[in-house]
Amino acid sequence: MWFQLRLLFLFLFMLAFNVAAKQTVLFVNPSVVDDPFWRKVQTISQHAAFQLGFELDVIYGEGNRHIQYQELKKYLEYQKKPDYTILILYPGAALETLKLLEKYKVPSITLEETISGEEKQQIASPGENFKSWLGEVYHDNYQAGYDLAEGLYNSSNNNKSLKAVLVNGHYGSESDMRAKGAVDFFSSKGVTVAQEVHASWSESVSTAQTLKLLKRHQDINIVWAASDLMAIGAMKACKQACTESQNIVFGGFDWLSIGLEKIASGEVQASVGGHFMMGAWALVSLFDHHNKHPYWAEHTKLVIPMGIITKDNVQNYQWMKSNPNWGQIDYKSKSLHLNKQSEYQLHLIPKVWQKN
Repeated sequence: MWFQLRLLFLFLFMLAFNVAAKQTVLFVNPSVVDDPFWRKVQTISQHAAFQLGFELDVIYGEGNRHIQYQELKKYLEYQKKPDYTILILYPGAALETLKLLEKYKVPSITLEETISGEEKQQIASPGENFKSWLGEVYHDNYQAGYDLAEGLYNSSNNNKSLKAVLVNGHYGSESDMRAKGAVDFFSSKGVTVAQEVHASWSESVSTAQTLKLLKRHQDINIVWAASDLMAIGAMKACKQACTESQNIVFGGFDWLSIGLEKIASGEVQASVGGHFMMGAWALVSLFDHHNKHPYWAEHTKLVIPMGIITKDNVQNYQWMKSNPNWGQIDYKSKSLHLNKQSEYQLHLIPKVWQKN
């Protein structure tokens, strides 16, 4: 009996030790709770964290650099220090944010490539000025912007007098690179870019901005937008103000369910996406880092692929519309540590990760 009690005690002790040893990752959602894109990023990240053995805490930046910084500062001051942090660096707050994480010695992965110019020079590259900054997980915004412009061009009538407008997000390198890719493609095809506006990722602001653009440029053929919501906002503006003879094509980013619906119905022509997996990729890389894999010692970035959905392939992506179970993805199958690999095998379509 005594021997059995000792075994039971040992079992309970080991169980308690394993629970206590669980690593905590703080995920800083840069937006609000009900933002459709970031809600998807967060949901997928929660499934990945569970499979990888992490405890995922979430705070929100409310779409504002000042609020995000204060929420992060408050968490680090009053909560148990996380083992890792995943976040986006807001332009105008990047330096102070990295200083804060360095002060508390929290290893961090940043999502997206959002900082440019003088601010980029101040923060330098991951691991250079801030040792706790492990690396960046992002996608090629330039190529994504280029691909969306190409998709919209192919969806248009391809006549010689095409004119485009760009409805961009906020002012920052992410938006700038997407727009640069679009401008370069349109320039290569002789498409005039009449104007670029910024709509702060908002559908309603995009509607208001596009109504002004339609009055100012009555011969628009293409509306390139930096998000699906802004593309839909622009499409709604056209329903209010376009004549029956105007044939305008619309496209955005993010592969939102509503975006896929609008592509299937023919109201929107294209969406570039796949980057909602970035939180999961960051967690996979942290799992490898925690298990002593040298990836983040040898690299400063992990660039994930993106793809374009149009009417030609939208049926292949219908499974994403009905709130799929992202927990069916085998996140551990991408671990370099578990697979004894040196480079990540990046797949565009998350479905290829799914378990049999």
